[in-house]
Amino acid sequence: MTPEARRAANEALLTQLGIPTNPDLLIIEGAGDTALRSEDELWRRLVALWGVVGAATLQQNAFLKNYFSAGERRAWLSNDEAAFLFNDTPDEGDAIRFSWRLEALYFLGWCAGLVEDLGLPVRASKVDAILPLFPHDEGDALMLRAAIRLRPKEDILDWADRLVRMHWAVRDAQQHGREAPAGLNPGVVLEWHHAVNWMIRYKGEDDWDSVGTAT
Repeated sequence: MTPEARRAANEALLTQLGIPTNPDLLIIEGAGDTALRSEDELWRRLVALWGVVGAATLQQNAFLKNYFSAGERRAWLSNDEAAFLFNDTPDEGDAIRFSWRLEALYFLGWCAGLVEDLGLPVRASKVDAILPLFPHDEGDALMLRAAIRLRPKEDILDWADRLVRMHWAVRDAQQHGREAPAGLNPGVVLEWHHAVNWMIRYKGEDDWDSVGTAT
């Protein structure tokens, strides 16, 4: 599918759902111009997100600190993530911010073939079904790595384009003091957009902390 055809299809879908569109938004590059993250990169990012989400939601995270101190695992965390996870007295605002990363984990779980159907980003996601794949001891999350099957590039690009347009609609509503259209959850949309832009190497950015979500 060409980028223009993808845009047209997503604009038609969003219009049908009652979500306004903006024809002047950026167009996501086509499959031939996009190099997705590898399965190994996706695996390491999922483990990192599992770590910071766990640290944000658990009052005791000694296990996670030990886990990410071993071998090369600390390098799997971004600088922002490492600063949070290894902080003995994290700020409450940071804990809330990192708890939202569960949504990025969920979206990347879909990219990895671990989540069957995304649906619309209208409510908080649940990752209970895939949690058994993550470490429960000091092991290297090999069950998770073995389960990953990267989704087709076209499917991921469809969502990259769709999320640009959904995110614009959410931001436009916020700027004009309106509720987000069609029940879209602004926090979920933001995290999914961040995750998909990392997945497609948006603007060539390799630093998870610096991935943009421009609309």
